[in-house]
Amino acid sequence: MLDKITRETIEGTKSAKDFTIKKWKKFIRKRALKRVEKLMAYAQKKPEDYTKEEMRKLIEKEEKEVISTLTATVGIGVVLTMLGIPKL
Repeated sequence: MLDKITRETIEGTKSAKDFTIKKWKKFIRKRALKRVEKLMAYAQKKPEDYTKEEMRKLIEKEEKEVISTLTATVGIGVVLTMLGIPKL
């Protein structure tokens, strides 16, 4: 009985982790696509002006930027919370 509960708990944890990872990847991808669209608008170019490989590189670069921005934002939030400063 305990083995079954333990196994189900482990499986539940894995599925929750997978779900969370998928959601964050989707969020990051959407944010990166918005940023790429904005960059293309500034450059006055259309998606057709880029090859698939160039678009992939642009999106990959923006995904890294989104991740670094999120990391910095979350890091600052944690430090402020630890110091007892409420969100600004």
